Amino acid sequence: MTKKKYFLFAAIILIGFLLMYWSGKRSAITVHFVDQNGTLLKVKDKTYYSKPYLLLSTSTLEKEVPVPGYTPLKKFIFFNKSNRKISLKFKAKDFTKEVRSFKRAKYVAATFQPMKASIHHGFQLDPFNTARTYEGNKTGKDSLRLIYSNDGVNWKKMNISYPKLNVRDPSIRKINGYWYIVYTKGLIRTKNFKHWEKIPWKHSKIFVNHLEWAPEFFRDKTGNYHIIMAANSVDTHNFHLYVSDFNEKTGHITNNWQAIKGKNLPVNMIDGNLTYYHGKYILFYKNEDAATNKLTMAVSRNYLGPYHSKTLKVNLGSYVSAEGLEAQFYKNKIRLYVDPYKVNKAGESMYNGVHFTEERIGSNNWTKLRPINAPFIVRHFGILKQH
Repeated sequence: MTKKKYFLFAAIILIGFLLMYWSGKRSAITVHFVDQNGTLLKVKDKTYYSKPYLLLSTSTLEKEVPVPGYTPLKKFIFFNKSNRKISLKFKAKDFTKEVRSFKRAKYVAATFQPMKASIHHGFQLDPFNTARTYEGNKTGKDSLRLIYSNDGVNWKKMNISYPKLNVRDPSIRKINGYWYIVYTKGLIRTKNFKHWEKIPWKHSKIFVNHLEWAPEFFRDKTGNYHIIMAANSVDTHNFHLYVSDFNEKTGHITNNWQAIKGKNLPVNMIDGNLTYYHGKYILFYKNEDAATNKLTMAVSRNYLGPYHSKTLKVNLGSYVSAEGLEAQFYKNKIRLYVDPYKVNKAGESMYNGVHFTEERIGSNNWTKLRPINAPFIVRHFGILKQH
């Protein structure tokens, strides 16, 4: 066989092989989108198809399923002969800029995002179970999200890697170089927004197991930090607000819970938000009594009371009720953030994000509810004014 015929024969064989290859069966890669800590990103799994041994490019991943603010860690992903599923980790595109923007913002807040709850017509069903144990498939999963703003109305999300934990109703403070986040059933802290430390918290035997909700930081008139939390008493089986000290040196909740007092407190009260302002402790909470179910404010000279409460004249419009009260004080005004909800025909609560209303202190004349602006449905959040 001459050299020319040999090359012609080899070319025919190669072309035949390529034709067989390209006409053969394709394989699939199903991608599960997570951050560097393995925490789910709010992007649906997507399946890509191609021939074996070809490259699934990162540009394809970013164009077809954009993950705003993130970029894939792995650059070379090849299709195999068989179908496969992978968890693909994403990192912040500009981590340093994200942290700098967060630290410079006038307001920062910790919130959560239900990751398995679908959105219909702008409303999201709430997948929680009342015990907040997050066991089983029906409880869904809530992921921590940090947001920031310069006006308290327009918010941006911090695109970082979050702790792989179920976080609900969080409150944030910066104490001795750490960013602390306390939430229903847990306490974490970080110095750099990369590494998260979970701090042990032994829950008190004076409360019904698991029924402890929405803890928040507050500072007393001397500057010391405490935690206020709603919990179900083993004695009364009602929800009440309790206060514990917080050890700033160790970062632990001391668990010396004491009930707040007052002459006209309801039987059930949740979602306490407490601020020391101009010589008084101003407490916002939700009156959870079924017959009342109102947003409430109370005032005292001592953070344990006695408090005197009054129902807030907040027009909720088409909403059934609201929870997650969070107050900010400025220029003799109060801006009150709440998490309003509706109830569908199946009796399920539906949320479309945090709203706010304002009043001149002492007037009890609150403005019409307005929604905040954010890149996702922001739920019950804890806000911190930095500057």
